[in-house]
Amino acid sequence: MSQRKMYSAFISSVYESLRDERSIVIDCLLDYSVFPVCMEHFTASVNRQFKDIEERIDESDFFVLILGAVYGSRDENGVSWTEREYKYAVECGKPIIAIFCDELVELRKKDVNELTEDEKCQLSFSNQIAFGRSVTETMTIQKIMAQFFTGYDFSSCVGWSRAFVLGEREIAEWREAHKAWKLDGEWYHVHLSADDDHYIRTGTIRISQQFDPEHYKKLTFDGLNYNIRYNAESKEIGENLIKRTHWRGVYEIDDEGAMFGVFTAKREFSGTFNEHKVDKGTRRGIHDFKIPVHDNVAVTCFEGEFHDEAPSPQIGVIYVFRTRQMRDDFLVQNFAEVLKNNQGGV
Repeated sequence: MSQRKMYSAFISSVYESLRDERSIVIDCLLDYSVFPVCMEHFTASVNRQFKDIEERIDESDFFVLILGAVYGSRDENGVSWTEREYKYAVECGKPIIAIFCDELVELRKKDVNELTEDEKCQLSFSNQIAFGRSVTETMTIQKIMAQFFTGYDFSSCVGWSRAFVLGEREIAEWREAHKAWKLDGEWYHVHLSADDDHYIRTGTIRISQQFDPEHYKKLTFDGLNYNIRYNAESKEIGENLIKRTHWRGVYEIDDEGAMFGVFTAKREFSGTFNEHKVDKGTRRGIHDFKIPVHDNVAVTCFEGEFHDEAPSPQIGVIYVFRTRQMRDDFLVQNFAEVLKNNQGGV
């Protein structure tokens, strides 16, 4: 029997001055079986800070931004938490509903010279959002939400189903029988080319996976690739955090452990590649992995192939490990020549 899915929406706003508006948004979300995710309901750890917020946004299907006249509390760089949340949601490609409350509507009518510094920041922030909907007497919050969700195609959303379709014992037995397929968490990778013993990229992959019988075959990858610099004396592999490529993709794994996915990568620097100038920008590619599932033991490493498209086409192998130490030991033991060629890496 198929289960009715629920969906979730992260609500981003200042809290005290927009309590009533948040309450209306929450009621509207629940009318469409969309669960509201509000950070005041969670305790963010001191050490993780914005990482906790990112995870809540990642797990949500929608992002609802509510803006009034107050810019709100700021981080150490002077950027409000609300603006940071919004920019992260844009970066993640989340469907966004942006609501401009009447306080902001009135603020936008004022002479900029009459505004406080906080109001100027809020105005600047709101001006970045071209698709914001302003609340009026006829265009209420309820109507804005209804226009967005009425007829919305939820098939593109991950959502979630009731976790107790199976009993706890049955779920535990299923997970024990499928532990080799459990891949969520932080991994460390290396990209190498069979045709170029100077090419090497290392970095991290955050794999997200809902580990239950209905959803475990679909995974999302969020990866970073860096240029490296190898120190032969200390055998340390350093990463150039400025020269990086950020990529994301959706992957499917089958019962035999074959996993395939298409990713979109954003190269964040310009340079040369195979004697050709390569500008920063976006491109697509594919990954084709094989997960060792037949012995049904927890996986600590796996490998596959990558195929990057133009403007900097590259084909090679990718090795993925649970720890950075495992990856670095593997490289030192098996790819000493490649590391040697990157002692002066950039």
